[in-house]
Amino acid sequence: MSDRFSVTKLFPKCLTTCLYIWTAYITLTRIHQIPSWFLTVTIIPTLLVALYTYFKAISKGPGSPLDFPDLLVHDLQAAENGLELPPEYMSKRCMTLKHDGRFRVCQICHVWKPDRCHHCSSCDICVLKMDHHCPWFAECTGFKNQKLFIQFLMYTTFYAFLVLIYSCYELGTWFRSGSFNQELIDFHLLGVALLAIAIFISVLAFTAFSIYQVCNNQTTIELYGMRRYRRDLEIINDSYGADTQLENIFDLGSSIANWQDLMGMSWLEWLLPIETCKYKKSKHTKDEKGLYFDIRPEAQERLLSSRGLEDRLMRRVTPRPSLETDRPSE
Repeated sequence: MSDRFSVTKLFPKCLTTCLYIWTAYITLTRIHQIPSWFLTVTIIPTLLVALYTYFKAISKGPGSPLDFPDLLVHDLQAAENGLELPPEYMSKRCMTLKHDGRFRVCQICHVWKPDRCHHCSSCDICVLKMDHHCPWFAECTGFKNQKLFIQFLMYTTFYAFLVLIYSCYELGTWFRSGSFNQELIDFHLLGVALLAIAIFISVLAFTAFSIYQVCNNQTTIELYGMRRYRRDLEIINDSYGADTQLENIFDLGSSIANWQDLMGMSWLEWLLPIETCKYKKSKHTKDEKGLYFDIRPEAQERLLSSRGLEDRLMRRVTPRPSLETDRPSE
């Protein structure tokens, strides 16, 4: 695993912090058409809570199965052959297995991989409920910091909107008053305005996408995986029809239920970078640790009943000659 204080990890943190501070400084010192007290009470709190959430998400990390000693694999070959099994709490709740019905193992980290866990090649570590690796965080977004990540996106969108409105109002007033005939435009303020436009549009789009994902209880990795599986299902005989559509088994049935599952039950938990009551209540249990997840009962029944179909599908779309050779010994 790369050094936490390496240049590649420090640069995005320094850049993000500097952009926040620089845009706040220019907004507070170069805008004169809006009362300074109003600028202060809107810009400074948003700046502080955004940076606090940013660094809290980084320090908290996404979570890894390596944090749980009982998930370490003692004999990798035995685990691959089904002779060593994961802890009972995982084997009873794990819904995503390998094509051969065995539990997933990371060959690099030598740990059992719970549902929604993936190995990040950038961090070189397995991540619980991995969504994606964020270059602006130099860290993965996963189970432990996904709520903070979503909130940081919302704070950044709001902050960029404030800076955009204030800077454009100041520049618009400067232009309408005819001041451009006597003085040059404030290039610092113009630069902040252009930057605010770019950041607001891009972050707003990504925030909307991320909220959509949360409301569907789906990670980015799972989204692209679902597209691949749906393409693979086209080779199945038409007699299976629409019933073969693979579903997101972690979708709890409604957008609000999916949202509350991650963000909490109250508006306070949604808006502030605090731990949810659900997480606090389960601190001394295996619940809310990213090792297993709630699913809809009907989805679980369909998953178990279609295990054979999934196995045949994977063997057909992905040539695995070694498996066919090893089949008699399994």
